[in-house]
Amino acid sequence: MSIVKHEQDDDGVLRITLQDAKKRNALGVEMFDAIDGALQSLGGQTRCVLLAGEGPVFCAGFDMKACVDNIEVLEIYILRLSKLIRTLRRVSVPVVVAAHGAAIAGGCAVLTGCDFVIGSKEAKYGYPVHQIGISPAVTIPTLLQKVGEGRARSLSLSGEIIYGSDAYTIGLLSHLEETDTQAIAVASALAMELSKKPPIALQATKRWLNELDGSLDDERFDLPAIQSSSSLGEETERMLRQLWEK
Repeated sequence: MSIVKHEQDDDGVLRITLQDAKKRNALGVEMFDAIDGALQSLGGQTRCVLLAGEGPVFCAGFDMKACVDNIEVLEIYILRLSKLIRTLRRVSVPVVVAAHGAAIAGGCAVLTGCDFVIGSKEAKYGYPVHQIGISPAVTIPTLLQKVGEGRARSLSLSGEIIYGSDAYTIGLLSHLEETDTQAIAVASALAMELSKKPPIALQATKRWLNELDGSLDDERFDLPAIQSSSSLGEETERMLRQLWEK
């Protein structure tokens, strides 16, 4: 079974589902490749993208096992994550994500590239990556757009984990539901609702939002991604081994 399933509904929704629940839908090279492939299937009949994950959480971040003995893999992850975030932002149609359970580190960064983020009060979000010597700077361009400079600064520097209610208050979530089950259902309903709207007007609106907020500026994304990946070194290697040996 593929770790990512994608299907184009007759109603115009391209449904992309991460299916590696045993790894909490962690982002590794295979997962990045599969998500990229799913997004490339977007066609003229697509009016909305719905991104979701199977299992208890949407995405727990990077698949760190492959990085313990080869830190170059982590560099690849950071650069691939930057590419994925900007791809989601630049998709011509609205992107809805069902962020149930948890979206941590790279998983939280993925949320910032989406147009609508539906979560629950019980879910957890944040960037606790400093403890393993990694900078979350790759997410800053789109995190700034979601939550503003002040909250983006405190969230990315502190590494704190916040619950859904706080994530909604600061703007990381666009919709807040009581439970994960409700969040998944509301995300699906919203995607279907968006797919019924006049596509030309909706796509023009997203195009102008991207034009005006800097989402089409590659340099805005490249610089923090390159800096984050190139700053990895002995500290990161040591902290990764310590974490893995616990």
